[in-house]
Amino acid sequence: MKKASNRATRMADQIQRDIMAILRTKVKDPRINWVTVNDVQIPNDYSLAKIYYSVMQNEHKASIAKALESAKGFIRSELSKGLTTYTVPQLKFIFDESLERGSHILSLINKVADDFSDESDDEENPQSN
Repeated sequence: MKKASNRATRMADQIQRDIMAILRTKVKDPRINWVTVNDVQIPNDYSLAKIYYSVMQNEHKASIAKALESAKGFIRSELSKGLTTYTVPQLKFIFDESLERGSHILSLINKVADDFSDESDDEENPQSN
């Protein structure tokens, strides 16, 4: 895959800011209240914007995904008002699982560290019978 140009990177940053503002102020669906846009990726032809998002309430992930899909046309329409390009990219919302994976890996590391410290404590303080 080609690396995105500086212009595409700047456009992705602008789209990320604009989408966050649109979600916060203009979309009236209450399911979208706790959505955070983590990243936006755009190819050099600006045809598709992949929007990576996370949510605070993981148990409502499916309903939030449906809400974003149903609001996609409205969000794209609002986005077109702020962009100076000839075309507005199609929007594709993708749930960002990297935060969950990172949290899971951190909990595993902490568990191993706790087990290791328990074992080293047992070796340093042997109980005499």
